[in-house]
Amino acid sequence: MNKLKRLLAITILGLAACGGTETVYVDRTDAPDTTVKVVRTTDAPIATPAPPVWSDEDSFLWNIEQEFGYTGLPDYELIETGYVVCEALRGGAQAWDVATALEQSSSDYRSQQMLIAITASAVVNFCPEQMYKFE
Repeated sequence: MNKLKRLLAITILGLAACGGTETVYVDRTDAPDTTVKVVRTTDAPIATPAPPVWSDEDSFLWNIEQEFGYTGLPDYELIETGYVVCEALRGGAQAWDVATALEQSSSDYRSQQMLIAITASAVVNFCPEQMYKFE
């Protein structure tokens, strides 16, 4: 029994000197009525939360907000419009076609500016392979 106490004392002192500690209670099998307190070190790094991951749609909406401000439209309508722009570009439309459609879609300057912001954000976030058409 003295050997066990000395071994535990050396282990506890050695582990306590190494860093952080965690207390674990272990039941002895040869003497079920006794519990031995064992301390062990934990050198695991402190967990930090991962940075937020934005989807393409989140980035799309953020770009529109930064460029245009409040649109007054629901997010799903903005996103749907962005995807329509990319479908048109992938289907063969050129930048001139998109610009003409934007200009003809509304005579209101603010609406035209919003559609320009939607188009720019769509190309950046949903179909960057089509960006060459705007260069």
